[in-house]
Amino acid sequence: MPRVVRGPTFAAVLTCAGLFACSGQTRVTLLEPIVAHPDAGSAAGADSGRDAATPPPSNVAHLIHRYSFGGEGTRVVDSAGSADGSLQGGALLDGAGHVTLDGQDDYVNLPNGLLSSLKDATLIAWLAWSGGPCWQRVFDFGSTDAGEDLVGNATSSLFLTPKRCPGTGPATSFQTTGNEAGSVDSDTPFPVLKVSAIAVVVDGTKQQLRMYAAGEPLGRGVAPSLAALSDENDWLGRSQWVQDTYLMRGTYDEFRIYDVALSDADLAALEAAGPDALAP
Repeated sequence: MPRVVRGPTFAAVLTCAGLFACSGQTRVTLLEPIVAHPDAGSAAGADSGRDAATPPPSNVAHLIHRYSFGGEGTRVVDSAGSADGSLQGGALLDGAGHVTLDGQDDYVNLPNGLLSSLKDATLIAWLAWSGGPCWQRVFDFGSTDAGEDLVGNATSSLFLTPKRCPGTGPATSFQTTGNEAGSVDSDTPFPVLKVSAIAVVVDGTKQQLRMYAAGEPLGRGVAPSLAALSDENDWLGRSQWVQDTYLMRGTYDEFRIYDVALSDADLAALEAAGPDALAP
């Protein structure tokens, strides 16, 4: 796993991942339907979830890539830009604005270079997942020593996992090809079987890496420059590292990239608005 510049806790996390698996891993079976976000599915629903205290839209102009998983088949349309992606491993859009990955070989393949040309970035996904082993990926943008489109040992990576190991909560790590690194980890569990937002902010001006889940800040660390990221593998649900598990029974509602470092208030407003809404 990548080398990071944090204390013993996260170093132990990465050591555990490097050993391919951790003892005591659990596998969660979907025993009930995924709980839909109360505001998802229509503009009217999104508006009804907002109150007078919710900030009005302010960062729509900075939304550069938006994947709402509409339609059917394997094409993943970018409704905010021109970087359409594709589903791999047999995954299919369900026709209702979702895609569910099977945890075996399914993932979303997005075009190369979505982040390395940016100074600041916010990546946010709305998804439900069924739990399971650590080091699954919400997203992983980077490169490996095996080459493009192949897993191996990560040579560059900005990733987000819903569960680190050891630990109970999500983590993000940013490693460049020059071995600059930063990370954030949390012991706040990411919700299971419920659509929730999870996000990473890279603030190039402040050289800051921040992580959020369900609209709440979970921590901050040091961020290298995005220009030093070699993002030739831009994946949702798949790791650059060969030993890591695909996202198990993860259902995505939406994934977005902003070319600005959204604030705590912005992320809270996004959570309140829900997927398919444009605020902030």
